[in-house]
Amino acid sequence: MMQLKRNIAIAIVASFFTTIFSITPASAVDYRYWTFWVTTSDQWSSAQEGAGTLMATDQMVTGWKFAITGVDPGTPPAESAVFAELCPDTAEQAGGLRVAIVVDFNDQAVAPEGEVPPSQNVVSCITINDGQTALDALAAADLEIRESSGLVCGINGYPKEECGVEITSTTSEPSEMVSEEDTAPVVTSNEEMSESSNSNFQLIGLAAVLVVALAVIFKMRKKK
Repeated sequence: MMQLKRNIAIAIVASFFTTIFSITPASAVDYRYWTFWVTTSDQWSSAQEGAGTLMATDQMVTGWKFAITGVDPGTPPAESAVFAELCPDTAEQAGGLRVAIVVDFNDQAVAPEGEVPPSQNVVSCITINDGQTALDALAAADLEIRESSGLVCGINGYPKEECGVEITSTTSEPSEMVSEEDTAPVVTSNEEMSESSNSNFQLIGLAAVLVVALAVIFKMRKKK
């Protein structure tokens, strides 16, 4: 009888740990929006500052790529990151800052439902005044820009309406907001909060089962 009780207690403990490690987190959220890129040593890198505050420099290269991303910013624009290759005919001007702007519309895989991305990426070479920002450079280019509360939502009519929408993902963590100019705010839905709350109650219940099982084992040992 004692051996039976011990086996039952061990089974309860094993079941506890099996359940603990089988609990999976709720689906994370990615965002589909215009990601913002800059260059360092002629290589693309995800911007760590928003276009609205990043001051322009001469021969600056900026990139805008429509993408679905989470913590990982994803792949950079497909075009070159070298100013001389993008704008070989843009001559230096006194007091002016030469800026190359790359717009990568990406492919159909990331397109909003019912939309088709433009087939050709855009490279625009402009000259702006000293003291202006990367966002000023984008506005000065021959592009149609749609904004909302400081966010770049659409370029040349793409996408048509959406702006920084959430995309359910099971492969990445929730995206952190780099800046208000190039991404959307992180919003936690009621459903996500409910799933998190349910997981917490489940863990509390399993912990209680573990305490009971350990108490049974301790009591059996004490009786020996």
